[in-house]
Amino acid sequence: MSSSNVLSFRHAARMSTLATVKVKSIFPEVAPLPVPDFYYEFFNKDYVGPYRLPSGDGRKDNTGSASGVLISEDGYIVTNYHVINTAKSIEVILADRHSYPATVVGTDKATDLALLKIKAENLPFIEFGNSDSAAVGDIVLIVGNPLNFTSTVTQGIISYKARNIAHSSKQWTLQSYLQTDGVVNIGNSGGALLDLSGKLLGIVTAIASPNGVYAGYSFAIPAKVVKKTAADLRNYGHVQRGSFGMTAVEMDAETAAELKTSVVAGILIGNIENGGAADKAGLARGDIITSISGVPVESLAELSEVIACSYPGQRLLLKVVRNGGHIQNAIILLDGSDIAK
Repeated sequence: MSSSNVLSFRHAARMSTLATVKVKSIFPEVAPLPVPDFYYEFFNKDYVGPYRLPSGDGRKDNTGSASGVLISEDGYIVTNYHVINTAKSIEVILADRHSYPATVVGTDKATDLALLKIKAENLPFIEFGNSDSAAVGDIVLIVGNPLNFTSTVTQGIISYKARNIAHSSKQWTLQSYLQTDGVVNIGNSGGALLDLSGKLLGIVTAIASPNGVYAGYSFAIPAKVVKKTAADLRNYGHVQRGSFGMTAVEMDAETAAELKTSVVAGILIGNIENGGAADKAGLARGDIITSISGVPVESLAELSEVIACSYPGQRLLLKVVRNGGHIQNAIILLDGSDIAK
C-alpha cells in the first residue's frame, strides 16, 4: 500500500526490474520452426530446442532474446535451459544497460533450468520467496523482456498450483508448475514470478497457447525447485536428485472403484525396481501413498516436485494405505541424478 492507501506494486516492481536481466543467446544454426517461440518444446510432441531468430539467408548466426534473474550480488543468474541450450555465446544485459559475457555454470534439462555467471560485483538481486506458502488467488507480478520490451512488469494471480504440463516420457521431468493469468509472451522465458514483497516465487517457463503468443495462462517453475537446482549447479555442476525406484499413477474415483477402496486421492504404486529405495523400504505394488513427510500428496505433479527437491540418501516418512489399512514407511532415497538423462 502507498501512503495514500492506494494499492500499488511500485516497490516490488522497482526492485525486481533492477535484478531481472536480458539474456541474449547466439546460436550457430537456423531452427526448423516456422514460428519462433521459446515455448513450443512444451507443447510439441518432440523436444525441438531453443528459440532462434532467422537471419538473412540462414548462413549467419541467429540471435534469441529472453530473460534471466540475478540471485546473488556476485553475478549468478537463473534462466531456462531452453533459452541457452546449444548457444555458442551468451550475453547478459542488465537494467542499467551494462553488458557482460556469461558463462554456463550448469544446466538441468529435466527442470528446464540453467545457472549462468557474469563477472560483476555488488549487483541487485532477487531473494527467494516461499512457493509452498503461495496460494491460489494470490496476486503476483511477472517481470521480463517480452517481445524485446525490456524490464516489463505484468500482474495477475496464481490460478493453480502443481499444474502438470509435461508430456509423458520415459525420462523423468518436472511436472509441477505454478499457473498464473499474468501476461507472458516470447522473451519472458527465464523471467521472474514475484510476490508483492518482491521475492521470487518462480521462474517463468511456458505458456498455454495455440499460436505462440499469450492466450490466458502462463506457467512458472516453483522457487523451491529453482533454489535447490541452482544450489546444486553452483556447488556440484550438476543436479543431485533422489530416486524412489518405482512407477506410479494418480488415484481417482474410477481407479478407487476398481480397487474397492475409499481413497480417491493419492499415488498408486505400480512396478517396483528390484533393490531400489521403495523395495528396500518394504513398499509393494498396489500401495497408495497419501502423504510424504507430513505433506499430503495427491498428484504425480506434487510427487515430481518432491523428487525435484530431493537428495540421494534423504529419509522421507510415507503414509501408505495397504489393503484398507494405514501404515507408515520410512524410505531412504537412492541416487536418481541420472533419471532425467
